[in-house]
Amino acid sequence: MGRVKVVVVGAGHLGNYHLQKMAADPAAELVGFVETGAERRAEMQARYHVRAEPDLRAFANQADAAVIATPTSSHMQSATLALELGLDVLIEKPIAVTLDEADRLIGLAKARGKLVQVGHTERFNPAIAAAMGVADRPGYIVAERLGRFSGRSTDVDVILDLMIHDLDIVGALVHSPLAEVRAIGVPVLTSEVDMATARLAFTDGTVAQLTAGRASLEPVRKIRLFTRERYLSIDCATREVKSVRRLPPEPGSAWPQIMGEPVDVPEGDALALQDADFIACVRERRTPRVDGMAGRKALELAEAVKAAMSIPAYPEA
Repeated sequence: MGRVKVVVVGAGHLGNYHLQKMAADPAAELVGFVETGAERRAEMQARYHVRAEPDLRAFANQADAAVIATPTSSHMQSATLALELGLDVLIEKPIAVTLDEADRLIGLAKARGKLVQVGHTERFNPAIAAAMGVADRPGYIVAERLGRFSGRSTDVDVILDLMIHDLDIVGALVHSPLAEVRAIGVPVLTSEVDMATARLAFTDGTVAQLTAGRASLEPVRKIRLFTRERYLSIDCATREVKSVRRLPPEPGSAWPQIMGEPVDVPEGDALALQDADFIACVRERRTPRVDGMAGRKALELAEAVKAAMSIPAYPEA
């Protein structure tokens, strides 16, 4: 197979970045994009000098794969159409709004023999990848993901907007059934929950404590992993990983040694790495690192958090 012919569906904030990465990837051929807004479509067409259409059907039989970068509420509709047209799909996170939608997309892809990759970009963050490469099974996971209000993704709450990044990482690290969830959240700027914290306990004893917010003054993207042999601190924004490792006791000592351990974090742009991986999977017909089932697992954890969510009633002033 030569260059993979790609069409990007949705030319908004994230779609623009996907257009950048696909246009720069020598293994991909950006054949065009889909955008329903006429003004935005003209703007992006002038920027990228590729074909622009308001409907994906215009690219029937002219593409191999599609990147679905539309709002979450339309993932199901856009990805279904792409799969019915015979395209492999990379769907921005979350895979869909509900598990029923996710199951239908995964089933359709399987029936058509097509790939589904989900855009949980943090899995391609070099710091996250480096830490997951050395982390033995964690017993306690702490994640804090806070951002300024951007006005984007307001069709979903902060669980599906931000916390789902860390739920995906938890799902990749923990292979035990969920036992209990406790969660609390509050709307701040929108009608949806904008700040939330959740405690997830698994049957093997692993606990994950996650906080997410989109009404913060200062952005924070940090994860800490506590394992039997290591403590790993990951700053996703600065791509720094700190590791403290337990070693056997010195002769004559009753206590293990503790020492810092260097963790090499290579250079790399997470979105470019993710999109390149998608292109490689299409060419090689291999399962993506974050396939449809991984995206479903993250959504399942998100739905469990939402089901357990309590929203405090504040007294009148």
